[in-house]
Amino acid sequence: MLKEPTGEIMGNEIDFVGFADDCRVEGKVELDDARLADLLNSRSSIVVHGVTLVSTIDGHRQEFEQLEIERDELDIVVASGPRGDPKRRLATKPNGVAMKLGPYCAEGFMHAPPTANPVRGISHRPAMVAITDAVLEYEFCNEPVSEWFRTLLVNRQMARSLRTVASPGAIQPGLA
Repeated sequence: MLKEPTGEIMGNEIDFVGFADDCRVEGKVELDDARLADLLNSRSSIVVHGVTLVSTIDGHRQEFEQLEIERDELDIVVASGPRGDPKRRLATKPNGVAMKLGPYCAEGFMHAPPTANPVRGISHRPAMVAITDAVLEYEFCNEPVSEWFRTLLVNRQMARSLRTVASPGAIQPGLA
């Protein structure tokens, strides 16, 4: 449930853009983990500061000083902030995937060990899973929108479907 908490902003803020079933959430979050994905996966809720909610249904906006948002209210979050420690990265293979999450469709590359099947192994991954070179499609005010993002964090617990695709995304980087 979206609620207005009390508290001070610390100082390591990063941009936050998330997509709930009926709105886009824009603001800042205090990053006290290595990466945004780590923050989202380690907590059941996050506090977003300087929030603007934009309805995807009719475009109206609401502003709040801060909101606490449950992770299970977010279908997708745009990755921002640091990428984490390069020494902790593992060799992976990009696998083309398409996911349906609420009113959104996301296509891109899910990275997994070279011999792993990303679709079958999804239940063993954290709640928020990265998809790179991603195209996000949805409706805004009854008009189709297609946006390209370097990395999206998709909430696998909110996914209605997940399948592999040969060539994900209809939009190439730089064209969106």
